[in-house]
Amino acid sequence: MAESTTLSAKTLTRRNAKDKTVLAILPMGNGMAQAALSGIRAEAAVRRWHVMSAETERASDGSLRVERSSGSIASVGELAALMRPDGVIVWGYALSPDEVAANVGTVPSVFIDPPFDIRPSRRKFAVVRGDARAVASLAARELLFRDFADLAFVPSNEDESWNHERGEAFRDCARVAGARYHEFHARRGEALGCWLAALPKPCGLFAANDKAGDEVLGACAALGIAVPQDISVVGVDNMVYLCEGTAPTLSSIMMDHVGEGRAAAELLADWMDAPRRSPPEPRFVPPLRVVRRASSRAMPDRRVAKAIEFIRLGACEEGFSPRDVVANMGVSRSLAFDLFRRVAGHTILDEIQSVRLERAQELLRQGRRPDIVGADCGFSSHDDFRRVFRKRCGMSVKAWKAMVK
Repeated sequence: MAESTTLSAKTLTRRNAKDKTVLAILPMGNGMAQAALSGIRAEAAVRRWHVMSAETERASDGSLRVERSSGSIASVGELAALMRPDGVIVWGYALSPDEVAANVGTVPSVFIDPPFDIRPSRRKFAVVRGDARAVASLAARELLFRDFADLAFVPSNEDESWNHERGEAFRDCARVAGARYHEFHARRGEALGCWLAALPKPCGLFAANDKAGDEVLGACAALGIAVPQDISVVGVDNMVYLCEGTAPTLSSIMMDHVGEGRAAAELLADWMDAPRRSPPEPRFVPPLRVVRRASSRAMPDRRVAKAIEFIRLGACEEGFSPRDVVANMGVSRSLAFDLFRRVAGHTILDEIQSVRLERAQELLRQGRRPDIVGADCGFSSHDDFRRVFRKRCGMSVKAWKAMVK
């Protein structure tokens, strides 16, 4: 459930006129929305805003349940009447534009990754989206690294604008690279398996999100299609519980949801200063990077490929060490170390530290305190975390956090 700052009606009436109150509406239990909220709060802290957050859940009859950490609220309208927000930020499908207008009125409103198209002539709200073209370009670069002559795209089941935008942008990337392009258009089920079986091999495949990537990997397993040898797969969203629960694990593009939250707050800040003007133009936030896992990582030695997979899944566990990796490889210590270095190009410990730092940086972006991040990522102590971070990143944790803001 989203955190909230509790303010009484008396406090609201006494607040400094220069301060603003912003209402953030999120879909219930959505981790990506929570990451965006941390970005909103970080920007709000600089601007001296009060951020009130609530979560919505839509019932099968279309009605909304609204909750804050203090308990249920009758409606969004009741919440808006209590908070009297100067601006509103909505994640995705938590509310529609009509519901915002009906419950909050004409205050400046920003949608993050909405499921609907942006029509400038009718738009009465601002929009922040993940950059579909940058996402497709990153996927293409990851797959073209292996010189595939064929690239393929599988959309998600959601009929949303980003779904089609990613496919169109990926098709353009394939055309520029001189690769043959294939796109899945039929319904799911047996049709997906038939389509995958008919694809030229080897092939690089971009799935519009991790759920679509999971479906592709399941169909490949059922058909005996080798991944990543025959089909290399990349998804989007880096939903860790899903990506690291597939077989093989799914490579995925990490979106900058914290950055989207910051961008939404920046748009809203400009608009609240002049609320009578037209909504700001849409802003597109590029993804962070590809989190490479087994579905797109081709290794000439299966023992090393297995070891890298083992490290990605276990590196952040307490006490995890190269000794565990050697035992998993099933060879002698000297052979394991030599084989890993020759095939991967670095040591087992380097790989462990890379996975730990990748996770640490993700948690730091989400606003987690540095003094607890190290322990959560498998480092033996906070001092060990700071030492490794400075050595491998070339700067302190504090300097890195300031740079990525």
